[in-house]
Amino acid sequence: MRHTHKSVPITDRSSVGEARRAALNAAQMLGFDTSRRSDIGIVATEAANNILLHAQRGEFLICPGESAEATWLDLLALDLGPGIGDIGRAMEDGYSTIGTPGQGLGAIKRLSDASSLYSVPGKGTAYWSRFETGPPPRACVVNLPVRGESVPGDSYFVYRSGRRSIYMMVDGLGHGPGATEAADEAVSSTQNLLNCGPAEIITRSHEALKKTRGAAMSVAIVDEDLWTLTYAGAGNISALLVSGSSYKSLLSQNGTVGAILPRVVHEYAYPVGPNSMLVLFSDGLTSKTNPIPYAGFQNRHPMLLAGLLYRDFSRLRDDSTVMVAPLRGN
Repeated sequence: MRHTHKSVPITDRSSVGEARRAALNAAQMLGFDTSRRSDIGIVATEAANNILLHAQRGEFLICPGESAEATWLDLLALDLGPGIGDIGRAMEDGYSTIGTPGQGLGAIKRLSDASSLYSVPGKGTAYWSRFETGPPPRACVVNLPVRGESVPGDSYFVYRSGRRSIYMMVDGLGHGPGATEAADEAVSSTQNLLNCGPAEIITRSHEALKKTRGAAMSVAIVDEDLWTLTYAGAGNISALLVSGSSYKSLLSQNGTVGAILPRVVHEYAYPVGPNSMLVLFSDGLTSKTNPIPYAGFQNRHPMLLAGLLYRDFSRLRDDSTVMVAPLRGN
């Protein structure tokens, strides 16, 4: 089920309250009970307030999600402020560099089901917190509309059956309701083609999207018996297969699903090695997007990485979607 992600710019005290209300609204929509919603409200307030106190401005993301097995709510506090020199001490209750009680980061960690912090002195801080019921999702996603729109024209689909997983991302042309319609149609089409390969999913989705304005679309399928990734793409969705400390850009073709598609949609197969992850992103992020600059990125939670990639590579003038999916550990 698709849930709209939300960004709240943090610029003053009133925006901290807005972040808290948005997080509580998402928690209520997902069905978290009163006690858990109280925890979510505290975490949202503390995380947003930390942006204001330490960086003066930043962005707070509310990213709800739901599958057949679970619901989850990811909260991301992102800034480009002075950063944290000693993360270990900063996580201790009572430690503060600006004379506050120093309870914020410790409270966030205790109240969250999972959380993580990334900070570089002089380059900002990103804090991620998750509340969940059931198993975590296989892929972590930030999916935001361009400013001024309520729903993004980008979407995505993740599915696993046995040892086969499908990862799809779509970007409806332009933005607004027409783009959203095209993206939703691509998701519906993919859901009906679960036994098909990437090229066939795109080709058959092309017919389904002819009634829309069209879209860019990419599909990756991972076979965990053979440890191979098969990929096909049409248009400007970008895909990276990250292995160890390097990455490979996956090949897409020119075209628009639903409008003009190549006569033959090609599939490309890639081996999936240890410590591999798939990164998909729409053109709301720059072509330079990749996780390599972040120290220890292989050990970072994929949702924290998704937030960092959005913070540092988003163009801020289009819908922005980035997916990070771990494929294989050591």
